[in-house]
Amino acid sequence: MTFFQELSVINPYLLSVRKLKNYLSIDVTFPTTWKLPKKYVPENSVIENESNIKDYRSFSFVSVFDEKSVEDLLINLNGVIKYNKEREEKEKLFESKVVELKQIFDKQNLENLKNLSFELTEKKMTLNDELTEP
Repeated sequence: MTFFQELSVINPYLLSVRKLKNYLSIDVTFPTTWKLPKKYVPENSVIENESNIKDYRSFSFVSVFDEKSVEDLLINLNGVIKYNKEREEKEKLFESKVVELKQIFDKQNLENLKNLSFELTEKKMTLNDELTEP
């Protein structure tokens, strides 16, 4: 992936990219609702900064300026973004499903609701990465 492609993923959150001696710092800002999962954020590589933007937190993701460390830094940063975007989507989906369920409860009688059940089907991946039904 090119440097532009790497930065375009984090662009909505990007404040700056800096080189400090032999370190690289990528400064980002995330909504205060976002979490930083430990699997993506080694304690010694992220520093929280003061944020001037309401409802946002500012962080510096720092690594040694070598290929492997910078690659790991970008993987971790992308992981944080992907994790939180998925959480946001799940929350929106949950809220819409609650509304649907409320409508069902409003329309159905008690006996029908007592027999209400839920079944989830999961898509499985095959070796050639095609989705199949279980």
